[in-house]
Amino acid sequence: MVDLTSPFHVGVAVSNLTEAMEFYSAGTGLTWHSPQSLDVEHLVEGKVVETTVRFTYSVQGPVQVELVEGLIGSFWDPGVDAGTYHMGYWTEDLRGDLDTLTGAGWTVRFTGAGPDGGPAGFAYLIGPDRQQIELVDVIVKAAFDNWYAGGDFTL
Repeated sequence: MVDLTSPFHVGVAVSNLTEAMEFYSAGTGLTWHSPQSLDVEHLVEGKVVETTVRFTYSVQGPVQVELVEGLIGSFWDPGVDAGTYHMGYWTEDLRGDLDTLTGAGWTVRFTGAGPDGGPAGFAYLIGPDRQQIELVDVIVKAAFDNWYAGGDFTL
């Protein structure tokens, strides 16, 4: 079961990643891991959609700030979901937690697409008042650890 009292990041949708990094650094002193760009397959209402996402995480934590660059019309379009976009949580059972949360009234917005055509890696869900959470499968922690150590975020 997802523990909503223990997020590991707060996601912020931004229109320009570089400018947002400078803005948040100037006002808060945050520093950033190297920006990443990934081509990702998402599962949206049973269909695979390919998109590119640019993002970074703050070095500081324990709850890190994630800046996600959203192009107009993308899942991270800041004109649609401006500002604090979601809270992110680790999950050891992505599909099980999706079943539990959807059974309780959450709606799946999109997920990563697995090789079997089902959800994999991460999932965004929306609550009844449009609050949004992201579940991130612990299987991708190795990609985060590699990135935090100075490498690339590679799945």
